[in-house]
Amino acid sequence: MSEWDKNRWKEGRSSEYTWKGVVFMAKIMKQFLKGNDLSLSIQEIFKNELIPCTVRHLPKGEILWHDKEPHPYSYFIINGIIKLHVVTKEGREKALFYYTNGSLLGFQNLAKEKRTITTATAILPTSLYACEFSLLYTFVMNNPQYFAAFTSYIFHHMAVEAEEIVNISLYNTAERLAALLVLLAEEFPQNERGYIEIPFNNEELATMVGACRNSVFNALSVFQKQKLIHKGRGRLVIADLPRLKEYV
Repeated sequence: MSEWDKNRWKEGRSSEYTWKGVVFMAKIMKQFLKGNDLSLSIQEIFKNELIPCTVRHLPKGEILWHDKEPHPYSYFIINGIIKLHVVTKEGREKALFYYTNGSLLGFQNLAKEKRTITTATAILPTSLYACEFSLLYTFVMNNPQYFAAFTSYIFHHMAVEAEEIVNISLYNTAERLAALLVLLAEEFPQNERGYIEIPFNNEELATMVGACRNSVFNALSVFQKQKLIHKGRGRLVIADLPRLKEYV
């Protein structure tokens, strides 16, 4: 962590403003990522196969769709995590959002321009329902109760993304990384010692929090000195989740 960040932690911002803000960010992310905002009626469409759909199983790293290509499908995630990201003019990848169990993807087909500007990639082995968007759209339009739930989901999605934009601008790398690790800890099992292995390297974590790799390396070094984590090759281990939660 840079000296500037350390000094800002000590002097520039109150503890309440800094850490309660990070907890709020984590709650906002969790609210969306865990699918709590997605009405049960929307889930029923896929789980009860009210429209024709198939189940796809994606290995880690498989691309669900590429940018600048038409993509006439929608998806409902059963388990796993899908990363929505773009590549900048400089060739750097920027993660925009993460979707996990209970999330709906692919409603960008409602837009006038059908070619998406993002790429969607599985960052863990992921299972999901897949259907043609036109079938989902027709079904929703012909069933008012599902239309209301679908509309509510889209507006909530917009609100959460707006919150994320604000959070990225307000909180430093270490704060965002701590909140991310707490969230990721829920997706992986604890071993008999209570340790949780997070199978992402520094570059992947940097992409997730929208920061440079050096900033993430510095923040993880601070966490390791405090014995919150152990760093390994291409992974890290959360050694003290209760204290890490207190940290954020």
